[in-house]
Amino acid sequence: MSMTFKILISTLLLSFSFSAFAGDELQNGGDIIACPGLEIPTYRSLDLYEGKMVYNLEPALIDQSDYRVIVSKLIDRIEKFDMNRSKLYRVFLKNFASEVQMIPGSEFGNIKDEGFITLPQGCELQQAAAQFRRHTPDGIKYIFNSAIWSNMNPMTRAALVLHEIVYREALMPKTGPATSAKVRYFTAYIHSTKMLNGTRADYAKAKAFAGF
Repeated sequence: MSMTFKILISTLLLSFSFSAFAGDELQNGGDIIACPGLEIPTYRSLDLYEGKMVYNLEPALIDQSDYRVIVSKLIDRIEKFDMNRSKLYRVFLKNFASEVQMIPGSEFGNIKDEGFITLPQGCELQQAAAQFRRHTPDGIKYIFNSAIWSNMNPMTRAALVLHEIVYREALMPKTGPATSAKVRYFTAYIHSTKMLNGTRADYAKAKAFAGF
């Protein structure tokens, strides 16, 4: 093996090591569906749309004006079958307000963690939120696009916040998920009539499919 080739291999390995380390700080995103053509922007949950269209997960929506109440009631659904996960998610929800930074007047660059997605015709994906693997020195875990947030209804807000909560659990192992596809599935499942009316065995299958 020539000296030039050895140097090339060493350089590539060193570059890979730094990339892997930097990956621990990559933000993991929460996407929404934006459909143009309206005077006031309207946004839909990617998780719920995809859940219905791809996985036949019909949302069992909760009519509340406060997204935090909706998320809490969704966690109630988990509690029937999974006490430990519901406790973890309640801690994440309780701390959410103190760990989120709303960013005004900015557009978030797309975080390429979606994997396969499906969108309504004529609509586009927009980055509404991002999450750090580890808190910043100021204790920030999430950043949200405040312009998008202000135009979301409570149900869509709740779906986005639950997505970030589920993703936070998924990021707890050092490897974490390669894409957010299974996180979106599990979020949609928790919202669905299948979760509301299903059995413990149904929940176990959904949890396993999501990689938990």
